[in-house]
Amino acid sequence: MLTNKLKRIFENEKVAIPAAIVLLTVLAYGLLSPWLGFYWDDQPFAWFLKFFGPAEFIEAFRPYRPLLGPIFTVTTALFGGHPFTWQIVGLAVRVLLSLSLWYTLRLTWPFEKWNITWVVLLFTVYPAYQQQWVALTHVNQEMIPLLFLILSFAATALSVRNEKYTKRLTALALLLQILGLFSTEYFFGLEFLRFFFLLIIFAESYTERKDVLRTAVIRWMPYLAVWIINAAWTYAYHKSAVYDSYQINVLSSASLTPLGIINEFINTISLSGFAAWLNTFNLLAFIDGTLTQIIAFAILVITGLIIFTYMKFTSRETANDDWSWQAMLLGLVAIIAGRLPSWAAGLPLKIEFDYDRFMLSIMLGASLFIVGLASFVLKDGKRKTILLSLLIGLSTAHQFTISNTYRRDWENEQNFFWQLSWRIPAMQKGTALLTYELPLKYASDMQITAPLNWAYAPNLNSREMPYILVYIKSRYNSRILPSLKPNTPIDFNYRTVHFSGSTSNSIVIYKSADGCLRVLDSVYANADTIPGASYFLTDAIPLSNPSLIQPDAPQPSLDKTIFGAEPAHDWCYFYEKAELARQISNWDEVIKLYKQAQKNGFNASMPVENLPFIEAFALTGETNQAQKLTESTLKAQKELCPAILTLWERVAQNTSINVDEVNASIRKNGCKP
Repeated sequence: MLTNKLKRIFENEKVAIPAAIVLLTVLAYGLLSPWLGFYWDDQPFAWFLKFFGPAEFIEAFRPYRPLLGPIFTVTTALFGGHPFTWQIVGLAVRVLLSLSLWYTLRLTWPFEKWNITWVVLLFTVYPAYQQQWVALTHVNQEMIPLLFLILSFAATALSVRNEKYTKRLTALALLLQILGLFSTEYFFGLEFLRFFFLLIIFAESYTERKDVLRTAVIRWMPYLAVWIINAAWTYAYHKSAVYDSYQINVLSSASLTPLGIINEFINTISLSGFAAWLNTFNLLAFIDGTLTQIIAFAILVITGLIIFTYMKFTSRETANDDWSWQAMLLGLVAIIAGRLPSWAAGLPLKIEFDYDRFMLSIMLGASLFIVGLASFVLKDGKRKTILLSLLIGLSTAHQFTISNTYRRDWENEQNFFWQLSWRIPAMQKGTALLTYELPLKYASDMQITAPLNWAYAPNLNSREMPYILVYIKSRYNSRILPSLKPNTPIDFNYRTVHFSGSTSNSIVIYKSADGCLRVLDSVYANADTIPGASYFLTDAIPLSNPSLIQPDAPQPSLDKTIFGAEPAHDWCYFYEKAELARQISNWDEVIKLYKQAQKNGFNASMPVENLPFIEAFALTGETNQAQKLTESTLKAQKELCPAILTLWERVAQNTSINVDEVNASIRKNGCKP
């Protein structure tokens, strides 16, 4: 009885398939939504929205994708600028994408219910696209245009199968095609799929191949015309004076050789059609017992069993080589077609941030291909069901583990800004923060510049940005940072705003993954205090001007929406406040902060963080404590010998302390004065 009841529920595909899509979407992408934030271009877009309003996107996108701005304007006016809201919007749009694809494929292959179900479920959790959580950006920039295009395919298929409304549905399909293609170039190549869908549909009615081909071509002609117009418009716009290039390198001549083209095709198919799925098995390669892995295994078991049970109860499929070949060939066409725009722009395809965004236009083809291949090789339905259920379970679990890396990155970024606010309560306008790079994966310098201004210029009413963060690693010898010589202009236009500054008005900062934020300078935090650091960073230290910091200013009031609530005061809080006190030579306050940290059970997260406290103890007469802290610091990191020696030389110059005993202790630790 129970079995029959479950079977009746499962066979109602109008309920079961949407429910399965929602379940996979939530488990893969939504479990951590309350703890996720803004990433990559989300951050400047949220800043534009906060300070200039939704209409700003019209002008902001005009030099790049002029028809994309209205999409941002409408959605941000509707949903606002809270990161949690955009995570939910991202989940909803992802569900709509899968549902629209399911409807389109059911219209195309009405007798392949179960194979189509496999394709759609794999499409929902495709593991090579790992930017679902960059929601504000990708919902507007790619997902909504892709949704328009897939719905356009559906309207075309429906216009063929419902002759009564052919003209109306064709008009709707053309409108949706225009919205999908003209807003972004990402999905330009996918228009090929419409023609193949038409071929498949007309093959049901015509026995002669020439009749099928002729009819499909005739029905495709209006869409082909729009496609050609789109190509001509895109080319003309990119060549016009209005277009502001992203500094993309167009295909080199080597890429256009027969060997280069073949190599690109093989690499694209290998990555998207095979490596993408195989990489999910890495979940099983190493068992470490972390909470993330335990949850991921639970997701794997839950999704795998549910999908296996559903397909076992409902599937009545038999081996269909014709469909298998169609799916494999169409999948390969869709993979290559989806790759065309990024390939034409000379951009690499990788399963890593942030190049994996190009997989969004490829994941339909990859899902079709793998299901077609499984159907062709594994004729027996049970073996195929086990394999594809496992792939869905692994992919869902894989996406959850990726979402946790986004959670950690958002937490790390918020922590960075709180440490920055503790160390730099305020700074002069026109200040550039220079650093080699920060230990953040999903945000870079130009993106972090937005929350930097959000924090330090909360009442901005000008298009002149007061502050900028620059990664020396990626910006050195560029138009933003031409050199590291004094008085070199730092001039940067970001869409509709501008920053103007100089290398002589900069503060050099350093933040390792495990340590506290540090302001570098030529006296207290020079190259000796960051042994092993890149010469890019050490060469910039002489530019650092801590006097740009206003130590007596109140700590900035950080917007909780972006920066979260102020975290509990751990070691880094006391360290940052001690560094700020050291900057104005308030050595008594430095010692007071150290003792408070010790009382609360905190110790330096990295040995170098002991240096201001060693100097404070030495300068205030607590030489024994300074010496003990010196010895423990050198034992932990011998490479700090030069910095320690320089520190004690300063102490000797500013006090009457005889440092011979200290130097003897330093020599015991392998340092040579």
